[in-house]
Amino acid sequence: MESKALKLVSEVLTAKEIRADWVTDNVLRTDWEFAYGRMIIFLQIDDEDTHVHLEGLNFIKIPEDWYGTIYETINECNDAYNHVKFVLNTSGPDVGQISAREDDIIQLDSCGPECFELMLRMVRIVEDAYPKFMKVLWGQDNITL
Repeated sequence: MESKALKLVSEVLTAKEIRADWVTDNVLRTDWEFAYGRMIIFLQIDDEDTHVHLEGLNFIKIPEDWYGTIYETINECNDAYNHVKFVLNTSGPDVGQISAREDDIIQLDSCGPECFELMLRMVRIVEDAYPKFMKVLWGQDNITL
């Protein structure tokens, strides 16, 4: 059965002319542009319509030989940003991708605007963290962030 909360989120996104595709009855997929490229955000709501999980993907891919080097930056970003956590996917279909994850409690009467704001917050945090990851990959110690 289609999630009531996700339907409300979909309506808010449609009103803001943001395309959202239904993946399942409780998962939406959106594409977002940010200063350095694009990312996909999956928004999943639990069966009780009280909890939302967002996962941002495809904004950066790390070569396997750089995994050990990038973990320190992931940890620094996780310390710096309270709401979004970064994870390096080392297996599965998204291997090598750093994903941004965010979880929150929602209320049915306000979940549409809340989830939109959560997505915006995720995009802004990814946009802020992206140069930190690229600095490691480019190996340029003289870049000041």
